[in-house]
This record gives sequence, structure tokens and C-alpha cells, in this order.
Amino acid sequence: MPRFAARRAAPIALLLLGTLGGCVPAPSFTRDAMLAADRTPEAYARSTAALMWPAATRAFQITPAGDLYNGAWIVRLAPHDAGSGEVAGPPRAIAFEDRWRPVARWMRRDGAITWSFEAFAWPADGDTNLYVSLLARADNETASPQRARLEAAFAAPDTGVAFVAWDADSAVAPAWAARASSRTAAGYAPNAGRAEGASVVTFDWALPPHGGREQRLVLSAYPRPARALVAFARVPHARRAAAARAFWDREATRGARFELGDPDVEHALAAARVTLLACRERRGGRWFPIGGPFQYRDVWLRDGARAIQALALLGYTDESRQLAAGIASLQWPWGAYASQRGQPDGTGQALWAFEQALLRPGSADSLGVYVDRAAAAWRWCEATRRTMAAIDPAHGPLMPYAEPRDNELVRAPLVGTDAWTIAGYRAAARLAAAAGRDALADSIEASRRAYAGEFARALRATGAADVPAAWRGTARDWGNIAALYPCRAGDGLAAGSADSSDWARRSAALARRLLAGGDGLATYGGADSLHGYIGADLGDWALGAEDRVAAGLALDALLHWRTASGGWAELFSRTTRDYGRNLPPHPSSAAAVIALVRNAIVDDDGRELVLTSGARDAWWRGATVRRAPTRWGTVDVTFRRTGSTAEWTWTPVPVATRLRLPAGAEIAAAVPPLTAVAADEVRAPPGAGRATVTLRAAAPQAAGR
Repeated sequence: MPRFAARRAAPIALLLLGTLGGCVPAPSFTRDAMLAADRTPEAYARSTAALMWPAATRAFQITPAGDLYNGAWIVRLAPHDAGSGEVAGPPRAIAFEDRWRPVARWMRRDGAITWSFEAFAWPADGDTNLYVSLLARADNETASPQRARLEAAFAAPDTGVAFVAWDADSAVAPAWAARASSRTAAGYAPNAGRAEGASVVTFDWALPPHGGREQRLVLSAYPRPARALVAFARVPHARRAAAARAFWDREATRGARFELGDPDVEHALAAARVTLLACRERRGGRWFPIGGPFQYRDVWLRDGARAIQALALLGYTDESRQLAAGIASLQWPWGAYASQRGQPDGTGQALWAFEQALLRPGSADSLGVYVDRAAAAWRWCEATRRTMAAIDPAHGPLMPYAEPRDNELVRAPLVGTDAWTIAGYRAAARLAAAAGRDALADSIEASRRAYAGEFARALRATGAADVPAAWRGTARDWGNIAALYPCRAGDGLAAGSADSSDWARRSAALARRLLAGGDGLATYGGADSLHGYIGADLGDWALGAEDRVAAGLALDALLHWRTASGGWAELFSRTTRDYGRNLPPHPSSAAAVIALVRNAIVDDDGRELVLTSGARDAWWRGATVRRAPTRWGTVDVTFRRTGSTAEWTWTPVPVATRLRLPAGAEIAAAVPPLTAVAADEVRAPPGAGRATVTLRAAAPQAAGR
């Protein structure tokens, strides 16, 4: 696969500004704000947060101990009672404001003294470095004087850390500087005594009764001249924090707006936006989606494609298409796409991502080059399938063996590879049709339908009760779940055919097996392991299967399993609530949340626009989605239930619109031109933009559907 050129690391260091003298009558962050952060729900056994920024090539993890780690070294913060020498315990929660805005707060306690911390990231000018401004405060909780000590030390990473920065230089020994200079340093501490060249600085404070002291620290992701840090720190922490809030407030309100009257869902969507926007890097002049800020800081097509789709669904059209252009550069000369060894599903994922980004809202101007790339990929896949049929007639015209080294954990012909390839064919046909290349579109679509038939026959030949992960042998469930969603591998089968019925039965059986725990998320590798985004995929499948209960449980689970900073783990234990070395936030889980919420209200992946297929009861009190990109342009949608009436207004589109009623309701009366599709669903003709339906309680046999 093409290799990215290594670049010179941009500069890090840490700057410590002087201790504020005496008591602080007006702290930069209030006690109420800190207590609110400490009470923020934390789903996992260990709380953590990511301080990251778009285009930065490193991030800082706020560790469960309350330290900071950038993959090259740890900044250990040891706050303690100077009298007893007891170090404050770890924080209960490391929380972002409103559980999404990336201004982090956490508290540590050591008896008489309460320690509060606030930190956020900010970009360094002109490079891919980032700064972190950190404010530490000690408060005396007693009526007697106390002595407090704050120690800040640079240290090498612990043995067995979950991640190490790819560009970490073991020869760099971070140290403090005492003044602004051109000297590359790791800290500036004017009021920390003899700090020049030291790796540890200590601040000793006499705290009057109920009094406090503050100390500001500024971190940077790479070594940097001390004078640059001094210049950054001339802007006070509070002013920098206000600028960071303003930036992320603007970013989180660009694109589609979800006004649902449901703060938990709205904040979850905002947190997902932050994760996806921050997990982007520029490499060789192109933007790429990365697999995460920490241990997955690389490019995976399987994760990047989901990020591209989610950003497109939310109206971040430029960002989505920039990332699509980045992964387009990963095409091999013969047409295939790959980002990691042994993962042939990348070709289908790349084509699917192109279609998701380039056809919303409406076709991009640059379709031609993508159609050419898609056609080359399709031809390669067709040739590969023919070769496989000749080499291994029992395997048939399916894709070759894979050894992805994760997920299915086996070397075998994987169902997910073919599911993604079929999805890639559908995407390629749509791209060609949008570009006016009808003959090419028809050829690809014909091969997709034939491929879907071969896929269905191969499923029957496995003898499996549902959709297995591998065509032969055993493998962990993963790509077979993607076959249900987002691949929708059964869409190429003729409606009402035996193959279509068999696919529906197998899909439902797979969902039942993986959701047997009843807590809304899919198991992975054992009953105790829950997986974030494949659980969301089953929720999206459930929407299409008209199972609102399963879709609702999936969303409920995703809303619960968040860090206090709003991120999602990919994989974790149901019983211990621990994510091990698989650190949150994971961008694919963030993308899956976006897709599930958006599809529950606006789904444009088929031939019709589908509205409110999974709208929660709370949303029916009155909800609006503004500027939602669809294949037929940008639409606004408003819906409300008032007593026995459901009402929708939406931007008219040139295709029919299907409208799903609130859960537990059926049609009592629908005025033409509305037509009933099912007891709880109506269809509006192309060009319509308003609908009203009189409701009645659902019949007992339909309840809970």
C-alpha cells in the first residue's frame, strides 16, 4: 500500500506561568462548575478524556489517574497535603462541559484540600502541533490554615501503556526552562525556584482558612522554544478557554441541526461531531480520517469510511469530501483499495464512502475522477471473482481469503468482504448514473444483482442458521453484521423471492443471537464483551426491519455507554465496565451514533425519503431537523404529535416520502393524496411537503413492533 512520507515533528513543551499571589477571590473556573463536572455520569470503570484538535498529529490523554500523556511522555501531577504528604486520589470523572464541549474538568481530593483542574486544547500557529492550557487550583475546605503542594513532573511512559506516539523520540528529555528563550524546552516555570533544566517543579502554598491558590500550566504536543510558549501564554487561561468554547460551539452547530427537545441525544450528537472533526490529519497535502487520537492513530478504510458517511449525513460536506479525496489516493494501480494488510474489504468501503460523500446534497462537481476510480475498482473485483471461481470452484465467484489480524481473528474467506464489495458495486453504479454514464451504471448494477444472487446461494451452502462471519470454518462476528448495515447486502435480491425471504430470516436470526443480552448492544467474542458501533449497526438494521424496539434499545445503550467527556469505547466488558487498552473515544462508534439518530428521523438511502422511522416518544412533542443533506438536496423536517394527530412538514423532494407514525399508533384517517403503506405508515407523493394523520391506538398484535 502507498506509504505516507514521514515529516519533521512539529515542536512540544510545557510552560508554567507563575503562581497567582495570595487568595484568589474570583477563580477562573467556579466551584459549581467543578462540582457539576464531578457529578457527570461516567459509564466506564476508568474515566479518561482526549485533548485533541483537527490536523494536530498528537493528542493528550487525560489519564484515569488525572495525569496527561501524549504518547512520548507523561506529565505527572501530584497534588497533596504538604503536612501529611498524602497524594490526592484519582478523579471520579474527567468531564467535558455538557458532556461534549472539549473543555475538561476534574477534581482530586486529599482530605482537607480539594484540587480542581481545567484543561483544553488549542492549535499552534503554522504547524501540526497543539497546546494545552491547564489550570490547577487548591482549595482549603477547613477553618484552619493548611499547606498544599503541587508537583509537576515529566516522566517516561509506563511499561505496557496502550499507545506510543509513532514519532516519539527517546532521545528527547523534557525539562523546564526558567525564562523565554530560543532554547527547546519542555516547560517554563518563572516562580518555581530553580527550574532551569529540571524535570520536576514543585509549588508550596500556605492556604488560609477556606482560601485557595491557582497555577497555570501550558502544554504543547512537541518540544518547542520557550519563547513560543511564553507568547502563547500571554493570553490568560480564561480568555483562551472562552475562545475554545466559541470555536467548538460554531463547529458543533454547522451543518444539520437537531432540535429534538432531548438534551441527552443532542449532546451525544455534539460529542460525536467533536470526535470526528478532531480525528483528521493532513498527510502529503491531503486530509485523512484517523482511527482515533491514541492507539489507533493511523488510517483504516473500515473506520474512515464510516467517519466520511457520518460527516456527510451531518452536512459537513467539505470535510467529508476532503477525506474522500484523501482515501481515493490509496488506490493500487490495478484498481483495489487497501489501507492495512490483509483487509480486502477496503475496496468496497472506499467506493461506499465516495458515494456517501459525493451524492449528498446532490452530486459533486468532481464526480468524473471518482467514477473512473470506481470503474477500475469494479473491474478489478470482477476479475478477482472470476479468478477465484477458477481456482476454487467450491468457493465460487466470491472475493478471496482475508487475514485482517483483528475483528474476525481468522484467515479465511470472510462474508464481510463480499458484503462490502456488493455495497461498493451499488455505490459505483450510483456514482456512474449521477455522472450521466448510464451504460457503465447499468453494467455495474447488473453485475451487482448477479453477485447478490451468488452471495445468497453461498449463504445457503454454509448450512448456518443465520449469517456467518466466514464462508468456511468459524470466525468472530463482525463483517457479517456490516452485511446487514451499512452494506444492506440483501437489497440486490428480488423483492418477494425465496432469496430475499431467506436473507430476511437470516438477518433477524443473527440480530436475535447477538442481542440476546437484552441491553441493546451486540456481543463480540463472548457474552461479556459489548461492541459499540456494531450494536449501532444492528439498530440501523432494525429501523429498516421495522423493529423500533430493537432500534430504541440500541440508542438507549449508546447514550448510556459514554465517558464523562462524551466519547464511546469500541469494545468493553459488560460486567467490569472496562475497555482495557482500547481507549475511548473511538470515531467509528461516534459515527454510528450519528447514523442511527439521523436514520431514525431522515433516511435517504433507498428510492424514497423515509421520515420518523425510529423517532422517540420525546421527539414527538415537537422536533425539527434543519439543513439535513439528502440525495435530493438539503431538507428541513418538523414533526409533532398533538393528541390524536400527527403532523409533518418537510422540504419537498422529487420522490415519494414515507412517514412512520409514533410508536403505538395506527392510522385512523389519512387525507389524500396520502396513501397507507402499513397500519402505522403512510406515503406522500413526490413534491409533497406537508402531512396530517389522525391516529388511534395500535391493535394489540401490532404493539411493540
